[in-house]
Amino acid sequence: MGYIFESEIVAIVNTVRGRTIGESESIRLRDVLRADIHPAIKAYFMAEVKRILNDERALELRSKRLPYELPETASLQRQIDIVLVHNYHFEQQDFESLVDEAVHFQFNYLCRPQWTLLNFIYGTQRKASASDLQRKLKYCVDYTYFPDLIRRYVEERGLAEITYEEFKTLLERIDREVVAQHSSLELARMTRALLGFVDAAKQTPPDEFEQPKLPINAAIVFFEDKQLDDIKARLELERDKNNVQDVTVSELATLIEKVRTGNEDAKIEASLQDLLPSISRREEKRVQFDNIVVSMDETQQHAAAPGEASFTPAVPDAKNADQEPHPPADIHNELYEEISDSERKLFIKKLFRRDEQEFRKAVDELGRFRSWQEASHYLDELFVLNNVDPFSKEAVLFTDQIFTRYRTREL
Repeated sequence: MGYIFESEIVAIVNTVRGRTIGESESIRLRDVLRADIHPAIKAYFMAEVKRILNDERALELRSKRLPYELPETASLQRQIDIVLVHNYHFEQQDFESLVDEAVHFQFNYLCRPQWTLLNFIYGTQRKASASDLQRKLKYCVDYTYFPDLIRRYVEERGLAEITYEEFKTLLERIDREVVAQHSSLELARMTRALLGFVDAAKQTPPDEFEQPKLPINAAIVFFEDKQLDDIKARLELERDKNNVQDVTVSELATLIEKVRTGNEDAKIEASLQDLLPSISRREEKRVQFDNIVVSMDETQQHAAAPGEASFTPAVPDAKNADQEPHPPADIHNELYEEISDSERKLFIKKLFRRDEQEFRKAVDELGRFRSWQEASHYLDELFVLNNVDPFSKEAVLFTDQIFTRYRTREL
C-alpha cells in the first residue's frame, strides 16, 4: 500500500529524521522519546528496543541458586532494564532503517488495522503464542479497543496460543461490535487517528479553524478493512464520478449517514471540535464483546508513548461483566487538592526538572492506571528518566501520595 500514499509516508519519515537524528551519526532512544514526533513512532521504537533486550536476556545463563525471583531483585532488574532500554544506541543507518519501518507499519495500521495485525502477528505462521501476541500488541497505540479486547479475550480464556483463523474471526467480530455501537459521526471521527499521524509530519501546525482533509483513498482502505463494502463503494463512486480526492470528517460522516439511512438528503452537522485531529476533551463510550466491556475514548487519537499522558480503557473483572462498569476515579483532581503548594513546588523542582507541565502530565497519567502495580512501574521509569534517586525524601513523599490514593481507591 506504500506506493499509494508514498508522498505522505516520505513526508512523515523526513519529519521524524529532522526532529531526531538529523545529521548526527547516532542517537539514543531516550532522545527519540523526548523528540517532537508522533507517539506511535515512539512506541514502535520502544517496543523494538525491548524486543532486542528480551532476546539478549533469553540467552543469559542464570544459576538456580541465585534468588532472581525475589521482589527486591525483580524491582532492581526492572530499573536496570529501564536504564538499558532508554540508553540504547542507534547508529544512523540502523536508525533510519527503523524509522522507515515504523512509519510504514503505523500508516498501514491506521489505514487497515485488521489486515496489519494479522500480517504482523502471524506472517507465514498459522499459530501465535499468547506471549508473542502480547509483545507485538505493544507496537500499536491507536485504536486501543483492539489491543485491550484482544488481551482480555486471551486472558479470560487462559489461551496459551491462538490460531490465525481464530484471531481473524476475533478481529472481525470486534470491528462489527464497534461499528454497530457507533453513529456515523463517531465512525468518521475514528479516521482522525490517521489525520493526526499525517498532520504530525507538517512543519507548521495547521490553522485552528481549518478542517483537515483525509485522502479519500485512505478512507476507502479504512472501511474496506472493516468489511463495510457499501461505504467503500460510495466513497469510490465519489472519487471516480465526482472527482473527490479528499474529504473532511464532516463530509465523511455525511456520506456514511447517507449510506446507512438511504436518505440522500441526510447531513451531519459537526462542530469544529469534532473535526480537528487533536481533541483535548474526553467522550467515553463503552464497547461490549463476549461479556468483556471496554470504555473507549472516541476522541482520543492515540495512547501515549512513555512519558506522555494516555487513556487506559477500564475493563471490569469478568465475573462482574454483567454489571455497569465504572471508570477509574479521578486521581488527578484529588492529588491536586491534597498536595500543598509547597509540596507541589518541591516535586516540580526536584523530580520534574522545574517543568510544571511535565508534573501535570505525570499526575494525569498516574490517574489512569487500573492498579498500584501499574502506577509503581510508571514511577520507576519516571524516576530513571528524570535521573531521580527513588529513595530521596522527595521521591518517597511523592510515591506515598500516589500509593495512598490507590490504596484508598481499592478499599
